[in-house]
Amino acid sequence: MIISTTAVVALGADAITSTQTQLDVERTEKSLTELNSKTALVALGQTDVQQVSLPASSSSTYRINEDAGWMNVSYQNTTSGNRTTVFNESMGEVAYHGSDETRLAYQGGGVWRSTSDGTSVMVSPPEFHYRDATLTLPLVTVSGSGAIRDGASISHNRTKSYFPNSTRNENFTNPLEEKRVNITVRSEYYRAWGRYFEERTDGEVTFHDSSNMVSIVLKVPAGPRKVRNAVAATSGSGSIKMSGNGAFTDSYSSGDGDGYTVTEAGNGGNLSTAGDVIITGGATLSGNITSGGRVEFSSNSMTYTGKKVEWADTFEDSKGKCNPSPPACSDKQIDSFDGPQNINSHVTTTVDGLQSSNDNAGTIADDGVIDGTEGTTTLSAGRYHVNKIDLSNDVELDTTGGDVIIGVEDYVDIDAHTIEVSGPNEVKIYVRGANAVSKGGSDYHFFSEDGDILTTGGVSENSSQVWIYGQDHMQARVEKGSSDAKVTGVIYAPGGDAGSSRFEIRQSDFYGGVVTSEVELEQQGSVHFDQTLQQRRTIPKDTSVVAITYLHISTNDVNITSN
Repeated sequence: MIISTTAVVALGADAITSTQTQLDVERTEKSLTELNSKTALVALGQTDVQQVSLPASSSSTYRINEDAGWMNVSYQNTTSGNRTTVFNESMGEVAYHGSDETRLAYQGGGVWRSTSDGTSVMVSPPEFHYRDATLTLPLVTVSGSGAIRDGASISHNRTKSYFPNSTRNENFTNPLEEKRVNITVRSEYYRAWGRYFEERTDGEVTFHDSSNMVSIVLKVPAGPRKVRNAVAATSGSGSIKMSGNGAFTDSYSSGDGDGYTVTEAGNGGNLSTAGDVIITGGATLSGNITSGGRVEFSSNSMTYTGKKVEWADTFEDSKGKCNPSPPACSDKQIDSFDGPQNINSHVTTTVDGLQSSNDNAGTIADDGVIDGTEGTTTLSAGRYHVNKIDLSNDVELDTTGGDVIIGVEDYVDIDAHTIEVSGPNEVKIYVRGANAVSKGGSDYHFFSEDGDILTTGGVSENSSQVWIYGQDHMQARVEKGSSDAKVTGVIYAPGGDAGSSRFEIRQSDFYGGVVTSEVELEQQGSVHFDQTLQQRRTIPKDTSVVAITYLHISTNDVNITSN
């Protein structure tokens, strides 16, 4: 009986300790949030001095560390590749050290919480505001050192205006032109910083776990987006590979009204990538190469009939440096290459809009699937929202009365069936890619053509009539099933700097153009570039994409001391 009583008392003590710890954390969050608001008043010039109460228990304390964490802001000229640092500053912090593994801190104008397993969350947001292509960043930095007991005094040290500021640098002016802005934060709370960037901007966020860093990239709006190459791989780490016998590129023009013919095929099947170009096996490349990385011709059985090879890193050619016969070609080293930014926000906004307002009634089944189960299903001009396109029969998209626009939540799988586009107008398919279709093993795709056909009626191989848009993680594959696959159209899912979108083709023909992060042409996988695409804008001029036009950046240092 005594033992049982002791156990109850011990359990009760543990519960009391746990409750007390939780109360300490909640009280600290409130105290640091108050510190945040009062520090902002001082840092942004609304008052000179503020006082704040920071009560601590016997087992906890607050400490100031002016060297904790840093932020770097820089921009890169997308034409020259030159990078310029706007500022690189330590942020500092006021951190709570309690009796458990929970840690809370004021840093960079925000309040953050982390635990021993490395998880971090935002309690109160930092001074970082992105809206309408304008970034306003009055970074608050902390000076001081030592412990704080009971309360703190906050006073203003200095404010530095970095951008715009032509006195500091004659190029620090708005609006930005041909710039890519990069913001990197190193912090114990970098994961929470990164989630905040993801939620509040359309930028490309990359986590660097080994160094407790997160980066976000914002770009100046691109000029008229056009598909200018047979295939384009847009991510810096991406690549274009022609890896099998019979892999092939060339060009044609649907504008002449007779589609693709072998006898009229041209030498415009160009490759363009921010990464590497690697050509192996018996591939045939009828076009030029522009690479932001290295170019490698690693097979004597390949055929190259282009006239220009540009690269940023190295050129390796087992056949002799850029010397096909015939014709000879020139080679040139370039400084850099910048591909188009992703269109994630455009795809998301469009699919959401189609979900809110559409012409589904009486046309799309209740399960939200276009499958063609009633024989040949026809969709006429209109706006539709579906969960997926997963064909078990043929489908016709009739554009006689106008465009057919389809928002797809998950994926498009055209397995051994046909989508025929009729009429003179366009088909636009926006694939959000929430869920993929499994193609066996670890393969999954958001656009899959397996022994099937996507074709145009009025003008053969009229690629500008069919547009398939995806986010920067879109995986697309075209391959031979029981019969050859044939696709006419454009797949446009640029990956920007860090996307993973990918296009693969094997034993099939693609008529049009492809823009993803990575591209691979496998055995007898052919891309025939439709040169009329060079005259067409891929997305509307006013489309919302990752963009930045104006910067307003400063650092605002405060001195925090114990009362």
